Amino acid sequence: MTLNEYQEKAMSTCMESCDNFAYMSYGLMGELGELMGKIAKHIRKGNMVLQDNNLKVTDEFTKEDAEALLAELGDCQWFIAGLAHTLGQDLEEICQANLAKLASRKERGAIDGNGDN
Repeated sequence: MTLNEYQEKAMSTCMESCDNFAYMSYGLMGELGELMGKIAKHIRKGNMVLQDNNLKVTDEFTKEDAEALLAELGDCQWFIAGLAHTLGQDLEEICQANLAKLASRKERGAIDGNGDN
């Protein structure tokens, strides 16, 4: 499935009252909050630990835990697709433009985020 196919299928589930920038923006923030809340709980419980500046899962982190995080990521993706849709943009175009921006930053030695232009 391509990104644009995903976007089209995802937006086929969008209610008319939700097909607007405000709803999609607030919804994305809510889903990101849910994702980060789950991660925070895993850190608190010791299921995830900071190791060598990376968040690592421990043996206590279950397949079900991973599936719950992936479900939240999927919800975030739905709202990203919706934001793009409300702006009249295709996900593939957005991702291609992002890759071009990152390649340009890398070429200019500005990959650390200080080289948009």
